[in-house]
Amino acid sequence: MHLNDAIAAFQLQLEADGRSIHTRKQYARHLRLLGSWLAANGIPAELDAITTAVIAQFLVSDQARKTAEGAAKLATSTNALRTSVRCFFQFCELAGYVARSPGMLVRRARCGEPPPRALSDAEVARLLAVAARSEARDEMLVRMLLATGLRLGEALALEVGDVDLGRGVISVRRAKGDRPRVAYVPQELGARLAEWVRDREGRLFPISSRHAQRVIERMAREAEVTASAHCLRHTVATRIYARTGDLGVVQRVLGHASVATTQRYARCDEGAVRAAIGA
Repeated sequence: MHLNDAIAAFQLQLEADGRSIHTRKQYARHLRLLGSWLAANGIPAELDAITTAVIAQFLVSDQARKTAEGAAKLATSTNALRTSVRCFFQFCELAGYVARSPGMLVRRARCGEPPPRALSDAEVARLLAVAARSEARDEMLVRMLLATGLRLGEALALEVGDVDLGRGVISVRRAKGDRPRVAYVPQELGARLAEWVRDREGRLFPISSRHAQRVIERMAREAEVTASAHCLRHTVATRIYARTGDLGVVQRVLGHASVATTQRYARCDEGAVRAAIGA
């Protein structure tokens, strides 16, 4: 069976299993990388030609370990690639495409989770200054992400009817894991949001995820900060934990299913440690 045919079947199974479009795209991206490496090394893109040794050679190659610019990938990125390869070939075995999975020996590397990247108050101010000079829709999107901690996909799926400014809440119907939840509207966002939804119907932000990401990347460059949509979410979480010291509050704001996911925001910085011991 050709690799591309197996990938198509795998994608169908992922969709049938209810996996998100972002997860499916990541698997597809990683498996395309494997396909291009096979082609570059003269290895047939047939499942029968892909052995455990071939998988190992791929995972130690520059294509797997380095970015397009030649820099080393983050350990978390290479771990995600390992997971994609292992899960794909496990599917191939269970589907009867191969007798044994050539990815059965693949293991994730042990690595510490990097601290969440959050913007400082000064960086937020610079980003909002750039946003204020941008298209109204783009400014509103950035302000909402910075005020509510919504995921980009959650924000882009919102419709006017999801916003209840009387109660100060937003109904997030397309949350991660298909768990509908409520987000809260801070007072500083309320007036701007009321103006934005007035006489508007349908989606709040009728743009694609990729376009929104490009908008945020462009604003970040102009503001001379390193930021992404997820960085804005980290910024909200970090600020809330700094104000409250309560992981339960942060969990509720971010919509995490488990507080274990929220735990990363509780890491003490050097200043807190020094203050605690009187250094």
